[in-house]
Amino acid sequence: MVHCKACQCVLANPEVDNYCICSSCNSANYISDRSAEVENSIYFNSVYSNRSRQIIGTRRKSFVEFERIYSRFHRKEIRHFQFALDRISKTICGAEASVEIGFGYGHELIQFLKNGANIYGIDLSEEAVSAFKAQYPEYSEKVCCSTNWDSVVDVLYSNALFEHLDHPSDFLRKAFAMLRPGGTLMMRLPLITLDKYSRRHISFDINFWKPCHRVLYTLKGLKTLLEAHGFKIVESAAYAYYGYKVMSSMLKHGYQDVTYVRDPCLPIANLDSEWAYTKLLVKGLVTKTICSDFTIIAAKAG
Repeated sequence: MVHCKACQCVLANPEVDNYCICSSCNSANYISDRSAEVENSIYFNSVYSNRSRQIIGTRRKSFVEFERIYSRFHRKEIRHFQFALDRISKTICGAEASVEIGFGYGHELIQFLKNGANIYGIDLSEEAVSAFKAQYPEYSEKVCCSTNWDSVVDVLYSNALFEHLDHPSDFLRKAFAMLRPGGTLMMRLPLITLDKYSRRHISFDINFWKPCHRVLYTLKGLKTLLEAHGFKIVESAAYAYYGYKVMSSMLKHGYQDVTYVRDPCLPIANLDSEWAYTKLLVKGLVTKTICSDFTIIAAKAG
């Protein structure tokens, strides 16, 4: 039997290399015969060691303009989401000690450090750690390649990590042990916010990313999992990110390379026409996606 990683209910008819939707919490579990660590390492080591694709300036400019239009219709949602992000930043910068788990390119980590935070970064990718040390040698002692952190800290933060895990319960048990009483777990991840969806929807949604995204959680599933491991969500916010919509539109129109690139402003195989690109930006304004960008702040019980 295969169980849902969110709520532990038995999954019906799981198939290898497919997402199986939990009938209880509606979370989507990716079924694989290889570990998440192996399959994610193949992708991320490739990306970190090969950065030959550069952002196309004209596309970036067009994307920003259309995102501005999109933002006008989602002001309240964006304001609430930004408030949560600001709360995360202030909590990290004000903490005695923090850790970012899975810092990747280190874009956020370096900003926290430059803003005076006592924060450390750990990542499974040797390429990611090496690249960060090479780019920021003054902070080289702040990062390491590991799965564990020995010291007790006030705050744990992760962005685009939790959905990549085969064993989220192991992560949460370690997080509980690493945090001081009253400590804070903060995560940013794609969350299923569409009430009903099908496999047809899945094939055109950028966040249903085989084999790297192992679980796409619903709020019900995520809350159940966190509470089972001693965490209570005290604040959360969702934003139907425009970039998700554009990339999902690209998938729907056959540009499969966006699954690897994962950035609408980078060169994408077979998408050579600027007119075609602009039409995709327009379609992105009204495209529905299953997942939204989501952030949570959870307190350690006890």
